[in-house]
Amino acid sequence: MPGSAEFIQRAVHALEAGALAVWVRRSLVALAVIALAIYYFYDFRGLATSQAMDQAQIGRAIASGHGWRTNVVRPRAIGQLQANGKNVAQKIWSDTYNAPLPPLVDAIALWPIKSHWQMTTSNLVYSGDKVIAAMSIFLFLLSVLVLFFTARRLFDRRLALLACGLVVLCDMLWQYSLSGLPQMLLLLLFNTTIYALVQAVEAQYDGRRVDRWLAAVGVGFGLLALSHALTIWIFAGALIFCVFFFRPRGWTVLILLAAFTAIYAPWLIRNYIVCGHPGGVAIYSVLDGIRHSEAGWMRRINLDVEGIGPSNFRDKITTNFFSQSGHIFEYFASSVVAMMFFAALLHPFKRTETAVLRWMILAMWVGALAGMATFGINEEEGLAANQLHLIFVPLMTCYGLAYLLVQWNRLGIQLSIARGAFLSLLYLLCALPAIFTVPWFAPPKGAIRWPPYAPPYIAALHNWMQPNEITASDMPWAIAWYADRRALWVPDTIKTFTDLSDYNVLGGPVNGLYLTPISGSQDKLADILKGEYKDWAPIILRNMNLEKFPLRWGTLLGLENDCIFLSDHDREHAPAR
Repeated sequence: MPGSAEFIQRAVHALEAGALAVWVRRSLVALAVIALAIYYFYDFRGLATSQAMDQAQIGRAIASGHGWRTNVVRPRAIGQLQANGKNVAQKIWSDTYNAPLPPLVDAIALWPIKSHWQMTTSNLVYSGDKVIAAMSIFLFLLSVLVLFFTARRLFDRRLALLACGLVVLCDMLWQYSLSGLPQMLLLLLFNTTIYALVQAVEAQYDGRRVDRWLAAVGVGFGLLALSHALTIWIFAGALIFCVFFFRPRGWTVLILLAAFTAIYAPWLIRNYIVCGHPGGVAIYSVLDGIRHSEAGWMRRINLDVEGIGPSNFRDKITTNFFSQSGHIFEYFASSVVAMMFFAALLHPFKRTETAVLRWMILAMWVGALAGMATFGINEEEGLAANQLHLIFVPLMTCYGLAYLLVQWNRLGIQLSIARGAFLSLLYLLCALPAIFTVPWFAPPKGAIRWPPYAPPYIAALHNWMQPNEITASDMPWAIAWYADRRALWVPDTIKTFTDLSDYNVLGGPVNGLYLTPISGSQDKLADILKGEYKDWAPIILRNMNLEKFPLRWGTLLGLENDCIFLSDHDREHAPAR
């Protein structure tokens, strides 16, 4: 029939060149991204780091309507409260270590599964872990969408699409998406702030008012600071650049600082009311690597800083700087294209806004580098909460790709197949880390992140301990998250532990002790006897006479009995009283 033939012809034309073709391509891209997300999520083994679990248990408290309450007690927080004349038993359960936005985002993810909050010993991977990882993946993909709009303004639509594809193939970005760390939230907020910054730069060159865009930039950096205080160093780099670029300078500084302060100051005031210091207990993280690790400082009630001076910080910053330099390719997600950003600094981009913004990105990255050198990057499972190089990878990928395409065009090779091969090579190089994670190339992994985490065994403490009872542990964040019970980070000495328990400093005695490979089998014997847990060595090595210890009942836990749980009575066979 002629009518049918004409209809088919129009349909084929629409499929090949019309609007339908566009939506078909978009659908295929969306399906590919969804398939990639499912691939990564399929082998999900639970949250990877202490800070992810710590923020998650606060998020659950927020979703319960209790605000930013925590079940994790840091001995250093006890000392801070005592030094400022605060009621320890009352104030210690208000968190002053974590930034407020990541737990809030976790709360949004956790609220729909409220009926599944209690983990059972039959679950290998906690439902809470899954929804938090799913939320992080969503934030990651949303950040890529914002990146597309930013790159389209700076370059063109084609380059924006190609760059977004390279970013989606970065294995490290996916690993951080599954970690529960706030990097994906940071990435979304950072890309959104950069979009506002691009608008401000364009308005400056067009002679339009930049006030509202600068205010948006200030708000963006305020939200970043509420997600991770280390991003204040990025804001410092941006502020310095804006002072020299925008006019009038005084008005620029005033707008940025006013917007930033309006967002960030309320949290500082809240911390000051709770513990007597606007930075909370997190401020002591700056001592990481000076005499003790951050964990070592957080496990001490008394703050002994005698003899610590500028030279200690100089040595620490220098050491951290060279350590970052040695791992810079890894920190940039092993992306060859992102690393080419530094070569792109020498290229004279035709579009003025594009040329200017790269120097602003460099200024912000230098600020982040200084912050990370000052506070350090402590990795767990190859991931670190302070790893801020990662949030620069997408934007730097755009500039690196633009530079590489310009160099390719200068070769004068007109064959489209050659250009396709060149782009395919770039995609292959960026995807190599992801390719090496597939089962055919990677060694087999366990169903959980053991050692040291065995969530089913930790979840048993939920039934063994009452909500108002406290368990001391070398992984209090895991007890707070998987068992939903109060946990004290084991102090530096057994005497401090017994004093806290005997004098009911936390509002009651410490009723349990849970030690894991973090303080035991993961360390060498010399580390156990002389390291930061040396005072606990007799218990870790299982050769202490429990008749002389307040907690006399014990049982072994863990996949290989590598964990020990001590308590004031038999809790395995009799419910906690």
